[in-house]
Amino acid sequence: MATKANCLGIEDGRGTATVRRTILRSLLTLGRQKRSWTPALLAGVTWRALTNIGTRDEIHRLLSLHPYAEFAQSNPRFAWKYLTRNYLIRGLTVAERASCLVHHYRRLHAVLPEHHLRRILQGEEILLEIPKCANRFTLTMGLPRTIDQEGEMSLNFRVDGEVVFVLSFAIVPGWIVKSKASEVLLITLLQGMRGTYPQIYLATKSLHEVAPVAILLAAAQGIATASRISELAAVCATRQFSYDEKFAAGFESSYDHFFAELGMVRNDAGFFSSPVPMPEKHLAFIKPGHKLRTREKRAFKQQIQSAWAGLFEGVTA
Repeated sequence: MATKANCLGIEDGRGTATVRRTILRSLLTLGRQKRSWTPALLAGVTWRALTNIGTRDEIHRLLSLHPYAEFAQSNPRFAWKYLTRNYLIRGLTVAERASCLVHHYRRLHAVLPEHHLRRILQGEEILLEIPKCANRFTLTMGLPRTIDQEGEMSLNFRVDGEVVFVLSFAIVPGWIVKSKASEVLLITLLQGMRGTYPQIYLATKSLHEVAPVAILLAAAQGIATASRISELAAVCATRQFSYDEKFAAGFESSYDHFFAELGMVRNDAGFFSSPVPMPEKHLAFIKPGHKLRTREKRAFKQQIQSAWAGLFEGVTA
């Protein structure tokens, strides 16, 4: 039976030592670069790399794919970020983090042509634009601001070019969130930008009283639908990478209470889940004076979801 060292093209016996030397050289190079990890963080990453050599097999195979190989050369942290302690979700093992990273990027590689994937890795791809009077509302997709922890991809809602709301996600194996589904679209971050309330208010008033957060959720469902993913999942407050007990009430309001109000169900592992599309309250339970407005809002969100799905499918065609 082939050993893990064999999988890396290394002979048995001294193979593990060779892998360790390769890892150390790579991380030392990373440590010498400007704007890299702190010495303490780099030390932790190095230790976890040396004690979890087996996970490198999956990462090496991922990095053999274009355009990930060239992206990793210009962004060396990309190949090691799964070793940071709170990568993606608090409480995952190194093997689970590696599985999330590999699954997400293999999935994107399977559904997106290389030139589109390269553009997303290098910046933001504008996938939908909604001009309204003198304003411009734009939905884009690209890497998150902090590629080590916030998620693997971000949907950004922009008002006249400025990001006002962000939804970060990753496509992960279902077993990661204790789901029976083979894979889920996992929401890891949902956040309005500080100081952008006027733009959020403007967007909501201009777009059928549909808030940017609801538009981003509709877009996420569109991506899930186009990718044939039947379940949406979300991370609870205490498993957020940036969770701080001092602000527990704010985290719970922004995540746990919000997802519960959407009708998402929380499981014992601390994840909220919902089928795609997300169920909505039957119109029979809506007050008579609000039914017309509710229909308009739902029709608009459906247009966003369908347009995003159509664009995503158009990209993958």
